[in-house]
Formats: sequence, structure tokens, C-alpha cells
Amino acid sequence: MWAQVAPRRSVEEALTRHTGTGDLAAALNVHFLIRGNVTRLASGYNVEMLVVDAATERVLGTKSLTLATGALTPRRREELDSALGQLTFKALTAEVERTRSKPIESLDVRDLSFRAYVDWGRKKQEKDERGAYIAATDLLNRALALAPDDRLALSLTARVNLCDCVMGWSKNVEEQQAIGAAALERYLRHDPDSPGMLGLKGQLLALRARYEESLLIADSMLKRDPEDSEALAIRAYDLLKLGRPQEALPAVSELLERGLEATLPLAAAVHYQLAHFELAAQMARKAITNLDSDSLGNPRLGAVGLTMVAAEARLGHLSRAKLALADFNAAVPGVRTISAIRKWMHPGAELAGYEPLFEGLRLAGVLD
Repeated sequence: MWAQVAPRRSVEEALTRHTGTGDLAAALNVHFLIRGNVTRLASGYNVEMLVVDAATERVLGTKSLTLATGALTPRRREELDSALGQLTFKALTAEVERTRSKPIESLDVRDLSFRAYVDWGRKKQEKDERGAYIAATDLLNRALALAPDDRLALSLTARVNLCDCVMGWSKNVEEQQAIGAAALERYLRHDPDSPGMLGLKGQLLALRARYEESLLIADSMLKRDPEDSEALAIRAYDLLKLGRPQEALPAVSELLERGLEATLPLAAAVHYQLAHFELAAQMARKAITNLDSDSLGNPRLGAVGLTMVAAEARLGHLSRAKLALADFNAAVPGVRTISAIRKWMHPGAELAGYEPLFEGLRLAGVLD
């Protein structure tokens, strides 16, 4: 969907006839090449990869990682996929920059969609979530006006509108969700088995508290690919919300084993429901260190701070609980009672509405 990748056989044939970057790219009819070296180590292999702009022979980015001998573990496969994804984004950015000087009206669907994705990412890095949404949406609307069923434009429209980031600025989150859901359904009519879009639908169903339906989608994704990290995360979240934390535990443990730290708030919540308060506090603490100030004040992401307060209080660590509570109060001024916390927490937060959480907060000194 993002790019046309030359088949392996064509690459092998082209390599027998060409050595220069430009000639090789021309033979394969591609704009960019990902090249690299593999060096044998005592414990495995060191892989050095780089992406090259064939037109200028300029190296756009490099990545390095170490792989152990034997079959790729899910964690190492995640790392490899992430590295390839980052290199591909470098190429995508270069492709977008080539069109910057062109009038917006002259861009085709692909160029509009590529620019939407790159500009969305850049604005997000600048912490301008609303600006990111506006920039991407204008370009994607132009793309869909040219081709209403273009899958790349539809997938990006769905992701931009269903991203958690809209909660930080939108005055009508439901409107963004409706736009995203419509694009998602239109995409799935053309490609009903797309793992990425099925995962997004599972997340949307969970956001709407339709956990059983979301769980069915996650299980269908795992049937196709038992190592799908997104499906594992959706499944664990659904099971947590359905009050089945023991069943969610293997999934979150596997995700943490793969080094996916975004799973930490979910893991903390699962352990809290299982009364593993020491682990819940540890994981909540790690999750908090990964959040910036905006995220700490977010009603969904920042709710992990409450998990830490309640877990420490359950353990009888009242001084730690009060310190964690002071940090939460600093990040979310004015939300100091159980009643205010209930209103503040996003329904999608892992422990939203979970009464034992509020009992833990009361132990930490939070008044009703």
C-alpha cells in the first residue's frame, strides 16, 4: 500500500548485472534502495542497514541491530520490522520533499496521502496535535475527492481520526470517531482481512465498550498470526475490561517480554486487578517515566498515575502513595476527590469505573 517493493527474484537477477545504485534502481524501477551488511559475531549477527535515494545516491538514514543465531524471536522480529519501518519513512519523507514546490492542485492521490502522513507526523513531533490533524485532513480530503476508494487515503483518514491524540484538542471527539469509522468501514469493504485495519476496528469497538466484539476480532487476527502484537494488546485490554485479568496476563507478559513499553499501563492494571500490587506499582512507575507532561494530564494516558497511587496504598506504602498522589495532582490540577476523578477519567482508561481502584485511592487519603 505504501510502496511498490521489487520481488526478491528480480533483485537477485538485477544484482548479477548491475552494481551501481542508479543502474540497479533503474533496472528494478524503484526510487530507493535499502542496502546493508551482515557481520558474524560470536553470539549471532550484527546487521547494518541504510536507505539510499537512487537519484542522488544520498544515504537518507541508517539502522543497526544485533540478532542472535537461530530463528527470529518475536521481540527481534519487532525490532527488525521497526528498523525497516523507520528507513522506509525516511524514503517516504524524501519523496514528499520532491513535491513541495508543486502546486497542491497538481498532486495526485498518492502524493497527497504521502504528504498528509509526513506532515501529520512532523506536527505531532512539535506537540501540535490540532495542527497535525488539520494539515493531514485537508490533504486527505483532497485525495479522497480524487479517488473516494483509495485504500491508502482511507486508511490514513481512519487513523488520523481514531488516534487517541484527538482527545487532547477536539471539542467533539465523537465527530472525529464517526469520520474515522466511516473511512475504516469503507476500507474494509475492499480489504476485509487487512491486519492493520482490523486492529483499528478492534480498538474502536473497545473504545465503544463493545469488548466481546473487539475480542472476536483480536482472536481472529491471532488465528492468522499468533505473534501479532497489536492483536495481543487488544485481546488483553478486552479481557481486562471484561473482568478476566487472569486470562489477560499471558498476553501482557508476552508483550513486555518483547520490549513493548507502551503495554506498561495495561500490565499495571492487569496486575492491580489480580491484587499483585507490588508488580502493579512497579509497572505503573515505569509507565509514568515514559510519559511527557501533556500525557500525564491526559484522562486516558495519565490515569496510570492513579494505578500507582492505589497500588502503593494497598501495599501500605502510604508515604510513596502520597508522593505519587502529589505528582498526579500537579499534572491534573483541580482533580482532587473521588467524584472529580470519576468525571476526569476517560472511559477507555484501563481501570476507569473499577471500584477497587477508588478503594485504593481512599486508602491514600483521597476524599469522596
